[in-house]
Amino acid sequence: MMTRLAFRLDEDEADYRAAASRIGAVEVVALDENPDALVASAGTAAGLPTLLIGAIPSVGSENEFAALPLRFCPQVRAIRASLDAGQLGRPGLLRLHRWSPPGRDPGRVAAVDLALWLIGEQPVATHGIRSLNNDVIHLGFPSGAMALLDFTEALPAGDGYHSLCLVGSNGAAYADDHRDRNLFFTGGAPGATPPNFSKACLRPMLEDFLSAVREKRSPEHTTRDLLRARQLVEEVMA
Repeated sequence: MMTRLAFRLDEDEADYRAAASRIGAVEVVALDENPDALVASAGTAAGLPTLLIGAIPSVGSENEFAALPLRFCPQVRAIRASLDAGQLGRPGLLRLHRWSPPGRDPGRVAAVDLALWLIGEQPVATHGIRSLNNDVIHLGFPSGAMALLDFTEALPAGDGYHSLCLVGSNGAAYADDHRDRNLFFTGGAPGATPPNFSKACLRPMLEDFLSAVREKRSPEHTTRDLLRARQLVEEVMA
């Protein structure tokens, strides 16, 4: 069955449209062409199922779906697949760094959501530390697992740095900008540049949203996850 998908985005709309065009049984249409679903920066249109980009859905909404791009990054999808397959065993330690230059949000709420999603539990102990340049969030879970998340917006202008390490009872998985770099030889000393996966999450995220629309799944679960992550950040960093 063909799903008609429209967009109303403040930025990156061309990238989202391109990602949608590579999904089978999807037709990208204009807002006035009777779409079945919408991808938007905020709000809904005529009660359409809407994937909200950069915003948290309204409590109790049956039409607004939370966009969780970190869950759909290639590295994270590989780690989650290994975890679900039992290759890593039971999660024990998750460590995450998100460092950005000034003016670029390191994504505290999205990172906490990612930690809770990978660990698969709600924390029973929380602690936050704020220094001049860093925010650190420490979460403890009923199983004994813990998560340590480190954020800064004090890097020099230019690239940021992201890393994720998950240690389980049977193995560990890493996604680290320091490790995942490609060498470029352009004369003089070679440059080391991380691969750009910033848009790689779009297609799988849209596919998941469209599956939810077709299967008439409620957005309540992911909305609750995101609201809980925001609440934790506000509590520990207050």
